[in-house]
Amino acid sequence: MKRLFKVTRNIIIVLIVLALCGYGLYKFKVSQTGNLNVVIIGIDAREGDEVSRSDSLMVAHVDENHKTVNLISVPRDSYVYIPSEGRQDKITHAYAYGGIEGTIETMEFLFETDFEYYIEVDFGKMIELVDSIGGIELTPTATFCEMNESDEDGSYCFEEGVTVQMDGGMALAYSRHRKSDSDLFRAARQQEVIKAMISKVKGSGVMGMYSFYQDVESISDTNVDLWKIFGYSDMAFHDFEFTQEVAEGQDAYLYDDYYGQELYYFLMDETWLNTAIQEIQR
Repeated sequence: MKRLFKVTRNIIIVLIVLALCGYGLYKFKVSQTGNLNVVIIGIDAREGDEVSRSDSLMVAHVDENHKTVNLISVPRDSYVYIPSEGRQDKITHAYAYGGIEGTIETMEFLFETDFEYYIEVDFGKMIELVDSIGGIELTPTATFCEMNESDEDGSYCFEEGVTVQMDGGMALAYSRHRKSDSDLFRAARQQEVIKAMISKVKGSGVMGMYSFYQDVESISDTNVDLWKIFGYSDMAFHDFEFTQEVAEGQDAYLYDDYYGQELYYFLMDETWLNTAIQEIQR
């Protein structure tokens, strides 16, 4: 009996030591983290497509100290300098020219910041990610109908202010619509979907969050590793502020020598851009 007691006691002591070591490692990792910037690239690719463009571009700025996450969207028609081409063009074309690397390089030039991490998803992957968490609850901010992933018109209809449970297909339709308003409103809707996903995952507990990370890693193309995420897990156990913003600017039609014609572009406001740069570099 004494031997059994000693063995049990030793096992308990070992478990306590391991738990303390694990907690110590966790707190050390949290203490070593700074702010994090992740570029989120949504591409308009479907199976069989050889050339794609970025349909949406965002920077997720995570401020660990202030417990804030800010999503900053850049409209796809933004007129920016594309380093790989050595000229100005729509930022959506950076992906067609240079893929992920070309897009990251362009975003780095635009925001004067090195972006080490990215997440890339296409239409199909977006549907899978939303479905992997059992869908999302979202209250539309506009009334409209949109085609489905097979381009069938009017497949999904939304009413402003009426909360709905969205599966992956519906969430994709909601986030890709821009015909009734503009790309700026579409960018805001894309942020709404991401915010709803984060809220759903945050409420699923540690195992739910870990499961979602595995889904992101397996479904999307990303270089954000688990060890990096571990340093920010402290935010998952506290309330944090989630903010959203879309680039400010104005519409313009400019003659482009490269294309030999006048084209529509979105010209970002310099004051807004400088403020965004300061936010991202903080």
